Parts: sequence; C-alpha cells; structure tokens
Amino acid sequence: MDTDIIIVTKYPVDVRNYISGQEFFLYMLMKVLTRHGIHIKIIDINKLIKSYEYCSYNFIHLYYLGFKDIVKLRKLCRKSNMIYHVYHVEDVSWTRMHEFSWKAFLLSIQPLIYAYLATSKSVYTWLRLRAFLARSILIEPYYECPCKTFHSHNYIDIIREKLHDNEIKILYVGRLNPFRSPPRILLEIAKGVSKKAKKPVRLIIVTKLENLSNINTLKYNNLTINIINRRINDEEKCELYRRSQFFIYFAPWGNVAMNPPITILEAVYHGTIPIVSETISEDLKIPDAFIANSVKEAINKITLLLYNTSKVLHNIIFLKKIFENFYDEDRFIDAFKRLV
Repeated sequence: MDTDIIIVTKYPVDVRNYISGQEFFLYMLMKVLTRHGIHIKIIDINKLIKSYEYCSYNFIHLYYLGFKDIVKLRKLCRKSNMIYHVYHVEDVSWTRMHEFSWKAFLLSIQPLIYAYLATSKSVYTWLRLRAFLARSILIEPYYECPCKTFHSHNYIDIIREKLHDNEIKILYVGRLNPFRSPPRILLEIAKGVSKKAKKPVRLIIVTKLENLSNINTLKYNNLTINIINRRINDEEKCELYRRSQFFIYFAPWGNVAMNPPITILEAVYHGTIPIVSETISEDLKIPDAFIANSVKEAINKITLLLYNTSKVLHNIIFLKKIFENFYDEDRFIDAFKRLV
C-alpha cells in the first residue's frame, strides 16, 4: 500500500488550488506529512467506495462528511480509526437552527469515530467540555512561504521600511460578505485614512466573485482601489503582502471563517500589520494597538501607527513571539503524531 493516511471528503476537493482556510489546512497537512515520509491521499467518498480500497487504511480523516456517510464508512471499515476534522463550531452567518444542527451532529458522531481534530483552541475546548466518547486533539494550522520573510533577520527592518513608503497600501484577501470585511467598510476605512493621513492610499481587495472582471481599478481623489477578482498563486500573494503595510480583517459580529483565519497568519508572516476586530481574540492574541471594532477606530489606529514607528515595532515584536508557533513545522507534525 502506497498510502498510509486517507482524507475522505463529501465532494471532490482540489486542495492544491485551495480557496478556503479549510482547504489550505488540508493542503499544508498533505505537504508536511509527505515531507516526513507519511504517504497521504485525498478522495471523495463516492470514488472511495467504488475503488474498493477503503479497508486498507488504518486512519481515515473525514472532511465535512454527513452522518449517513460516516455510518456507511464505519460499516465498511470496522478496523479503521476515523478522525473527524472540526474547523469551527459556530458562524455568525448561520441561522440558530443551522448552528444547533451542526453542534448536535458533532456530538452525535462520537460513538462512530476515534477522534476529533480541532484546528483552534476554542473549538478544542468546546469539544473537550461536551464530547466524552471520543478523543479531541488540537492541531493548529501551519503556514510557510518560500520567501522565509518571518524567519529573516531583516523582518523588523522590512516593516520599518514599508512604513516610510509614500503610498499607504491596505490589503484584504478573502470572501466579501455582510459579516466579514464588507466592501463598504473597507472603502470607508481607506477613504478615512487617505483624508486623515493626507497621503495617497491604495486599497487592494483580492476575492472571487461572479460577474466581475479579473482586475478592476477605480480612483477617487487620493484613493486608488484595485480589485483582483481571481484566485492568485502563492507568489503573487506573497508579493502583495510584502508590499502592503496593513491587512484588514473586520468581522465585528462574530466568527465567519476557520479559526484562526489563515489570511491573518499570512499577513503576520510577511510583516503586514493586521488591523482586526476583537472577535478573533478568542484564538489569537493580538495587541490592542492592532484591534479596531469600528470604522472610526480602524482609521484612527492606522493613522496613529503610520506616524509612530516605535509603537508599531514594539507591538510587532510581541506579535512575532505569539505567532511563531504557527510557522513551526516541528510543532505541527508533533501535534499530528498524537493522533497515531
């Protein structure tokens, strides 16, 4: 058998062209395990059953499979250890019934699985307090980039130099919806910073929307808006982060993504200052200087940081120590080994 571990998905998932944080977690899991000599395969449940190879795996990871699918696999693979991935237990965009159903489902599968794989401390705590019939293992995300910016001796200097650029670059990467960095709020923040700082501002939004051309450029007085409406590759993304001073993650009403959000890990890795709402502090310790819960507060904090380099660097050094675990491959693989 060439594969030691299999990840079974509800529908086909192309993790090499990941879009969501959950897909990125799978992508990095496969990449790291392969480097450590653990062969891994990802397949949707229909293809797995047709292949008749389902009984050859000791560990089967389950990615958003429903109750019926889990029961079916349990009957077919009686000796396999099933591990269910849990990326979040609530989402502000869900209805109360949706949230209740999801939580009830997570608890109902306890007798069928070997363990839960929780990707954040808050999810891990929730499971530990309620699920007693299956193990819960915390494996927080791992992020890496070929540029090695975070591990560079020049990390602080890179940030210092960006703060002296004439143009202020504000970056947002991810979905656009009413609950997570709505376009109106991003625009208000960028306009406010341009007006208050009296400097040209470039707002860069990287997303994926239908009925919109790949790249749109809009100008409004001292403000330039670039909308990149496509999936960008890792090299492009790296360049955008490295050139931008600020990254906005504005979700004031609650969680709307995998915890912790991968885009925040990307931003800090590349020396981009995250301006985030307090709701993410459950899983990430962010200095108060970088937390904003309103448009006005975001404008004021960005402007203050632009003219207070010592304050930026003091908080970045603190943030760097907190985030270094997310960029530690040994930590990631050691946590995974607790499952096997």
